[in-house]
Amino acid sequence: MRDADAFDSTAFLGLARSAKRDPYRLSLFGQHLESDERPVIVLPVQGGTLLVTDQRLLELRAHLEVHGAWNVKEFQGYTVHRAFDRAAFRTVDHVVRGAPEPVGSRRIDDILVLGTANGTEELIVSRGPEPTLLESEFTMLRDAVLGRHP
Repeated sequence: MRDADAFDSTAFLGLARSAKRDPYRLSLFGQHLESDERPVIVLPVQGGTLLVTDQRLLELRAHLEVHGAWNVKEFQGYTVHRAFDRAAFRTVDHVVRGAPEPVGSRRIDDILVLGTANGTEELIVSRGPEPTLLESEFTMLRDAVLGRHP
């Protein structure tokens, strides 16, 4: 298990760029890292967090368990929703488009499209009035996923 110190040189993008670095939360992310794996990027996405490491992409989601007669949900940490070997990706594109069914301020879909030899995987970064992933951050993320990071 890796602790929060593993994230000292990690880039925090999107809505995480100005968020407080909570050591407890980072240690929960670290539980999913292999002993030789280095986290490179943390990006909040719709419904979870994308963790890009030097080996894999992990889409993490909060794990909630129902307790008691009132169906109170208790946070139990994070689970891996999807995991990909980073070497599988050939392309990474950033797509910003109008939401198919705009509701309230959710007029824009901010999406990552990850291309593999077998097709594409989409990750919704955010739905809102404007995109949350800056182009400079996208460039950093694309380079990390495609193996062009230092």
